[in-house]
Amino acid sequence: MLRGMSARPNDSLEAARVSPYLGFLFLLLSTATLFGGFDSAMMTMSAPDARQALGISRGEWGTVFAITRLGMIASFLLLLFADRWGRRTMMVLTVGGFTLFNALTALATTVAEFTLYQFVARIFFTGAFALAVIIITEEYPARTRGRATAILMSVAPVGIMLVAKVQPYVLLESGGQGNWLHDWGASVLLAIQGALSLEARLEDWRVLYLIGGLPVLLVVLLRFGMRETRRFSAERASRSSSGRGLMDAIRVHLRNARVPWQKQYRSRMIIVVLAWNCVHLVTAPAVAFWVIYAREDLLLTPHQVGQILFLGYAGGFVGSFVAGFLVDWLGRKRTCAAFYVLAAVAIFMLFQTRTLAQQYIWMFLTVSTFGAANSATNIYTSELFPTAIRATGYGWATAVFGRGTEILVPLGIGFFVGSLGISWSVALFAFGPILGAAVILLYAPETKGMTLEEIQETLSVPG
Repeated sequence: MLRGMSARPNDSLEAARVSPYLGFLFLLLSTATLFGGFDSAMMTMSAPDARQALGISRGEWGTVFAITRLGMIASFLLLLFADRWGRRTMMVLTVGGFTLFNALTALATTVAEFTLYQFVARIFFTGAFALAVIIITEEYPARTRGRATAILMSVAPVGIMLVAKVQPYVLLESGGQGNWLHDWGASVLLAIQGALSLEARLEDWRVLYLIGGLPVLLVVLLRFGMRETRRFSAERASRSSSGRGLMDAIRVHLRNARVPWQKQYRSRMIIVVLAWNCVHLVTAPAVAFWVIYAREDLLLTPHQVGQILFLGYAGGFVGSFVAGFLVDWLGRKRTCAAFYVLAAVAIFMLFQTRTLAQQYIWMFLTVSTFGAANSATNIYTSELFPTAIRATGYGWATAVFGRGTEILVPLGIGFFVGSLGISWSVALFAFGPILGAAVILLYAPETKGMTLEEIQETLSVPG
């Protein structure tokens, strides 16, 4: 039986204001999210170049992409132990992990190695992102919780925008002139390969991955600058640990992993799982296939692709930022549903239009509406479970069952792309977020302005 899961509000756990420490914490987590967005986007940006160098066909790319996305599901194990060992410890581990394995991708010589390194990188990146959301949820006051979470999430698109600006200087066009960033990265890569007695391989996409391994200093800042959250510390202090060794404690915690599926939590779990699967019907095709569509079908240059993505993810920043205010003003339900429908329309049009101007417009609308929908859904998911199982419940919803469509859609598009082409293969799945809007409006609770303890009191009432 879990201890410390009382739903009664505890004023000492609810921050009265945004203190200087909370501002510093937000800066740390924002930096982690920024670098996470940078590293996660590199697979999309470098897709045509990595495909060509490693001999991966379009159909096979869908399979490779789906396998790497399985790492997001595996991140559940990290979140499971965040409810045992703490948010701070796991945050340090996850940031160090995704930095290391993205850098290792630069050394991949086979499709299997490339897939493995990106699989593991996504385990750590997804865990870091989820933990950042959970930490903000547990630490920030109820009146600003929605805005703080959404603004935190808006930083990830900034990292993607940074990649969009950096990649034309690294992924050089045929015959393109070098520059200090490309040449420095190539020289470091060559030195590492020489030190490890590896064959010299200096394809530009490798240099991009190597650059993604630079922000290791953040691990040190997280280790020494971040405290454990008040709510988790209080919950951990309430546990009885007498006579319990490490293996016994782990067995108890693994047994507690089933708690979010117990009767009192099952309905809220099903709601967020359905919502996340509908959201990923937008994200999966955009992330997996748009750069290939733009570079190979529309014949856009890396510079044009970077410009479109830069504007698009500027829209993601705007969308997440706007959603942060709307969830605290209009409420979670209406904000989620509205942006789900808009995202469905935008992703359909993005893959149906062919002019450069239209790609700019629809990429901006796709990423901005998805960013808003994603932020609102994350806020919901992080609020609906008590502290003792918050990371576990969040992990089940976002990393395991909520990721089903993110794994299956790239496989589906890869299956249909040979006969239908990318545009109409994507169109088959674009309706999904509309179903998510219906689920949210019909079944989701409204949690606007409530403390985490008040939410648990409300949801524990029968009916």
